[in-house]
Amino acid sequence: MRVAITFVLVTVAVLAQATVINRLPFDWNAGPDLVVATVVAVALTTSPAAAAGTGFAAGLAIDVMPPAEHPVGRYTLVLCLAAYLVALLYRNTGATGGRISFPTALGVTAVTTLAVGLGYAAIGFVMGDPRVELTEAAYTVGTSTLVTALITPLVTLPILRLREHLTDSEFTTVQGPTSVEGW
Repeated sequence: MRVAITFVLVTVAVLAQATVINRLPFDWNAGPDLVVATVVAVALTTSPAAAAGTGFAAGLAIDVMPPAEHPVGRYTLVLCLAAYLVALLYRNTGATGGRISFPTALGVTAVTTLAVGLGYAAIGFVMGDPRVELTEAAYTVGTSTLVTALITPLVTLPILRLREHLTDSEFTTVQGPTSVEGW
């Protein structure tokens, strides 16, 4: 059940990002990144491998959704790596087991959005993308980070709470005999 709901949530985030958010004419040139906010929520509640898979799938979906104006794989690479690192660092800091607080979710979402934006711009700069200018990229990444942090209570926290209430498998709570003789 948890996997199915995660698939639906990531799909909705990708579709909302590609069809609504990316098409809105913001005065400040950058909108919130719903996909990063959703992937962060998944990464904080799962293993590094599952987080990387989620980041890869979400990034690939964004990369191939029209209007794709960049080489396929740029967003996939950055989002996959970011999701993996978020899950790995969260697991290795010993912070697992409890409820994830609002300041933690806000901070992790903001830092991840900043890292994804900078990574995306850096790959574009290295690949010689003529649309990547350092001053414009810094402004866009900064405003996107701020706006994504502002929507964290609306996107990341509800997904975190939903995933905390769901188990990894529908059968993890089923109790049966512990030995063969019990059957």
